[in-house]
Amino acid sequence: MTASLAGGLWGAIVAGIIGAVLGRLLTIAVSQWFAATEAPEFVDGPTLRGIELAAIAAALALWWWEVRLLGQVPAVLCVGSGAAVESEAVSGLILGCRYAAHLALFWLLAAATWIDLRQRVIPDWITVPGVLAGLLCTWGWPAILLPIAGEVPRSFAAPRLEADVLGFLGGLRTLPGAEWLGAAPHLPGLLLALTIFALWWTVCTEAAHENAAQCWLEPRSILLVLGLAAVLAAWIVGGDRFRGLQSSLVGLAVSGGIVWAVRAGASRALGREAMGFGDVTLMAMVGAWLGWQACVLTFFLAAFIGLAHGIFQLVRHQESELPFGPSLCLAAAGVVVCWRPLWETVSIHFEDPGRLAAVVAAVVVLTAVTLFGWRLVRERLNGV
Repeated sequence: MTASLAGGLWGAIVAGIIGAVLGRLLTIAVSQWFAATEAPEFVDGPTLRGIELAAIAAALALWWWEVRLLGQVPAVLCVGSGAAVESEAVSGLILGCRYAAHLALFWLLAAATWIDLRQRVIPDWITVPGVLAGLLCTWGWPAILLPIAGEVPRSFAAPRLEADVLGFLGGLRTLPGAEWLGAAPHLPGLLLALTIFALWWTVCTEAAHENAAQCWLEPRSILLVLGLAAVLAAWIVGGDRFRGLQSSLVGLAVSGGIVWAVRAGASRALGREAMGFGDVTLMAMVGAWLGWQACVLTFFLAAFIGLAHGIFQLVRHQESELPFGPSLCLAAAGVVVCWRPLWETVSIHFEDPGRLAAVVAAVVVLTAVTLFGWRLVRERLNGV
């Protein structure tokens, strides 16, 4: 057996074990949630075993795609079949850490999907820890962000392509963006990060008990103090880690903000709540892990997935209401898995402000049209 085959075998074994552990944790966590919310009928044995087996299969497939086949690494950085990479920045350690981060995100998405399909709710115990974990991971290891090929200018030759990750203004290392938005001593960078975290805390978290809302020893208040202090410490330390944290925070703000705006507009147009607020907190969590660009693509794809899901549910089950969260989760997973071809196709639209505005506007308009079309289809099939 060659070293490559041996490494592949051991990697597959480790991935399978991780998948088994995550699958078991998923079924335990969701089962306890259903039991606590008086829905024990949704946690029968065959269902749990099927989900745990699916988790193992998903962990193995994702490992094979991301680590062995380098399915996310830009094609221009790969040599030949993709087994070798020109830049040392794409190392086995980075690939492994990014794979682990995506497994963690997929676990959160799976839990949110399962509960939202059954109960039409996305609990805070998924989204709040999910956001905090995303912020912590992108600060501690910015390389878990989605990979791109960055251009390093050279005065004596054409720009050199180098492995990079996608920050909120472009390549995290090769195109760090406006210096005035950076780490210490640039105050605008600190104010941006602190403001986004405080807004997320205000909008997307709530006190555990109503009578504890004014108590500074309440967990939510402690979260605010510790979060702001952590952002300040990251700003002082600076470097790629602070830029990674900034990218995560901007992703949180933009992705959550887009869903909030669509939710508000659609609800006003329909005269009733069009989307649950859990969709806002869910996309804020996804943005913290993937950045705002990936979340724009996620929301675009979710509109199509949601329409297809709605028609299927209405025709087969005569169900006129459906959660949008599972469509967002499936679209987010699809963006992660298909990142290379997606970014190669749409990256040019994110380089020009006019094109970018058009893309975001298209996402919002398409979602509104999809919701309106869904309403017409539902009324037609229901004979309204």
